[in-house]
Amino acid sequence: MAGDRLNISVKEQSDLNRVYAVAGDGSVDFAFAGRVVIGELTADEAARKLEEVLESRYFREAHVEISIANFVEGDVYVTGAVRSPQSLPFRGDSIMTLVEAITQCGGLAENAAGDRVRILRWRPGGSMEKQSIDVNVQYMMDTLDFANDQYLRPRDYIIVPSRGGGSDERNEFLAMGEVRQPGYHPYSADLDVIKAVTMVGGLGEFADWASARIMRKQPNGEYTILPVDLNRLFSAADMECNLPLKKGDIFIVPSVRNVVSAQIYLLGEVQKPGAVSFMPGPNATAARIILAHGGLTEFADGRVRLQRLAPDGSKKTLVLDIQKILKKGDFEDDVALQDGDVLVAPEAGILDSFWPF
Repeated sequence: MAGDRLNISVKEQSDLNRVYAVAGDGSVDFAFAGRVVIGELTADEAARKLEEVLESRYFREAHVEISIANFVEGDVYVTGAVRSPQSLPFRGDSIMTLVEAITQCGGLAENAAGDRVRILRWRPGGSMEKQSIDVNVQYMMDTLDFANDQYLRPRDYIIVPSRGGGSDERNEFLAMGEVRQPGYHPYSADLDVIKAVTMVGGLGEFADWASARIMRKQPNGEYTILPVDLNRLFSAADMECNLPLKKGDIFIVPSVRNVVSAQIYLLGEVQKPGAVSFMPGPNATAARIILAHGGLTEFADGRVRLQRLAPDGSKKTLVLDIQKILKKGDFEDDVALQDGDVLVAPEAGILDSFWPF
């Protein structure tokens, strides 16, 4: 699934043998073969699909083997009418069912509408769209027939509605994940993200600042997901990220411990060129990563070229004056890195002549 890292080896083309990250749309960037969607397949099924792609274009016969290098991790969030709403750590190679998750949260509350429990799950495609799975948990509890119990996935949301008096009808909002004071908090008409963060005591040590979100229930019972980049809000004072909260909202801050480590490449006039693994977050920026790996060489131009693959497959380029950022110690113009980024530091004197930007 998206976020997994896969060991892929091709018998006929050894330079394809490496670790590939499954992107948010369920695809892997399979070198010259392009992007291939394998997100909903088993390892064996994915291997057969890659073999078909290679055999249709490049080889008479191809032999592909796939193993899991790192499973995606991500909390399962249980909210609503359970005795102890909380986030439950979960890995993709573990097994947890819906009933087990609810049990770990103390079971259904007295006012729970257990016949209308809903699982919200990310759809393949890299968007904020989710699929909805409705489950009659109360029937399973009453009859001890668990045939319709559901296996959970990392980052699933479990919503247990109330039979009147639920959190969406009370003057409260729910905070979950990496916040100092998770749970229900009073709502006021002027509540926004900054005030909510203050009210919950701030963020935890392992907060994933760039991936916070607000879940909001719609009149039809469906939930919309509003992404909130707390890094931009608090580091760059981007007030567009300071969204208002509404009564019954669920404010979620994921943990960076659930983020699979990313990898970028340092090339050119840097002290330690090569592949660099890092944990995405507010401090994982171009200048900081270069500084942490010895900085630029004495022959470097000072300007660094950041190459990034856009979601549509095109390549984007950005020029950063790393020398200026480090000299002033002002990281306002620094850029947060993403998995697969390439940073190239050219030699002084040749950038403008032979390497136009």
